[in-house]
Amino acid sequence: MSRIRHCVECPKCFTRYVISFSPYRNGAYLRPVVSGHWDEYILYCSCSRAGGVSRWRANEEMACRVSNAAFERGYGTSAEIRPVGKPRDPLSFDASRYLNDWKSQDRHKSTS
Repeated sequence: MSRIRHCVECPKCFTRYVISFSPYRNGAYLRPVVSGHWDEYILYCSCSRAGGVSRWRANEEMACRVSNAAFERGYGTSAEIRPVGKPRDPLSFDASRYLNDWKSQDRHKSTS
């Protein structure tokens, strides 16, 4: 049995971490950039105290299928924790499309 959970991946060792399990048994942990606000946080991976630090935003989390063994630990390999979709991209919203539509509607009103 597996579960779908939000995860992040260390860019150095590629270990994947289930977000809600911090601190982890391997010594890694997540900390919010601003205390009490989890929209941006830092992963301190156990692979290296200096090089295993990465910054994450909530929209960069991966929805992953997590095996039972990795779920019990809170972290795992890419074989144990597999993405089920792409990370959310807040910049995919194109406001200019809507602004252009709004401007064209405004022109129609003034010509009537």
